[in-house]
Amino acid sequence: MLKKTANLFASAYLLIIFCVYPLYMPKGYTNIAEDKYRFFLYVSAAAFIIMGVCGILYLITGFVEKGPEKKAYLIDWDKVSLTDMMVLLYATAIFLSYVFTDYREEALWGADGWYIGCAFLLLLCGLYFLISRMWDGNEKIFYIMTAAAALAFLLGICNRFSFYPIPLSLTAPEFISTLGNINWYCGYLSVTAPFGIGMFVLGDQRKGLLGIYTAITFMAAFSQGADSVFLWFAALLLALLWICLKKEEWLKNWVFLVFLWSASSQLVWLMRYLFPGKYNYDADNFCGYCTDSSLMLWIMAGAAILYIIISRKKLNFSEKNVTVIKRVLLCAVFITVAGWLILSLINTKWGLPLLKDKSLFIFNKDWGNGRGAAFHAGINIFRELPFLHKLFGAGPDCFSAYAYSIPEVSVMLHEHFGSSRLTNAHNELLTGLVNTGILGAGFYLGIFVSFIFKCIKRGEKDSEFYIFALCAVCYLIHNVVSFAQILNLPFMFIIMGMGSKKLRGCVDKS
Repeated sequence: MLKKTANLFASAYLLIIFCVYPLYMPKGYTNIAEDKYRFFLYVSAAAFIIMGVCGILYLITGFVEKGPEKKAYLIDWDKVSLTDMMVLLYATAIFLSYVFTDYREEALWGADGWYIGCAFLLLLCGLYFLISRMWDGNEKIFYIMTAAAALAFLLGICNRFSFYPIPLSLTAPEFISTLGNINWYCGYLSVTAPFGIGMFVLGDQRKGLLGIYTAITFMAAFSQGADSVFLWFAALLLALLWICLKKEEWLKNWVFLVFLWSASSQLVWLMRYLFPGKYNYDADNFCGYCTDSSLMLWIMAGAAILYIIISRKKLNFSEKNVTVIKRVLLCAVFITVAGWLILSLINTKWGLPLLKDKSLFIFNKDWGNGRGAAFHAGINIFRELPFLHKLFGAGPDCFSAYAYSIPEVSVMLHEHFGSSRLTNAHNELLTGLVNTGILGAGFYLGIFVSFIFKCIKRGEKDSEFYIFALCAVCYLIHNVVSFAQILNLPFMFIIMGMGSKKLRGCVDKS
């Protein structure tokens, strides 16, 4: 009875978070960060208490009954995974970071407008454990999650073309959908969108609806305007290609995905053509270049031709051929990244004729819309930290408090960002090094690495686990130039909790 009650509350909590939380904005964009934070905090704290009480009661009954087959509901050491241990160690590092910080109040609740303090992070760790133990694993929640995300993305597309189905007293191009500014929008997209897209490519149910969802997601990504989404595109498409090389049917689906990706960019261009003057964001960025470029038409045509060829002609999918393709793919990624780094370093120092005016290839403080200054600040701050704080950090969400306490860093930040206060390094791991130190950032990365590798291993038998790994990979790669916030980080921990529940189900069956 207690277990069923816990399952019920866990499922209800997931429904609220996946369906209501993204759309919740009672006062429009006014104080949207605080409104969303309070909504998540109150709902999650209530769910945590209820599920926690159920778990404790179940634990007590297990000890009282002392049946030979009875095991503690929350403590079953045979099923404690490496990811579980990493979450425990990360929670410990967060608490110690709070203990040693000089900014107690900010470290406890987080910086104003960000709220990723000790209390918030420990709550996420607790939710991970409760969901991974108490959720019943019902897969209907996956489709509900994608439906809610599709609605948020549709609203984003409408807003980008100056149509607001939800009347708002305050509108601005940098705010979009019901999610806040475009960085928060991309953060939400980076962690939730891969789930529905993964089901479309690797699954065999509801293909039509998931195909529509995929097209909506790509249109939302191309229309929003932030360049960071292209890092997400690369992670999504390359990770899926690596997985899809295992089956001919999956590879055919991946080629069709590329077709949808390029076609979606052209649908955005078509909307800009049909509704002149309605697109309300600067098109001088990668999103604008791609939607205006004929290159996407060529990619679309090439994908269509390749899809027809694969459909009509059986491919030689020997293990040797797949290995060769994967090696070529790895080499291509390495050469691309290394080539960009080398060209950028040379261009920054000496200036190359064709690249000297290309900001993408110039490593300075203006690189990446000011991300260069944020990276530079993050590195300098970490250098200034004393040894104890290098281990445990300045304190959860204390990046800003510590940064502006260093005179030379403070002057540089005021020069580049004016009155706007920099609260992170626009690189999640660098921000983590400053906030929670080497231990916190290391255990945090360990959560992802252990979860991804475990899911990939299980994916050999059940492709569903590849989708969980895909979400984590896309989130990590996107946040190389972005940050954790109260929209994307909770969803990531919850999805990892759901994935860990599924992994525990595999242990039960075995």
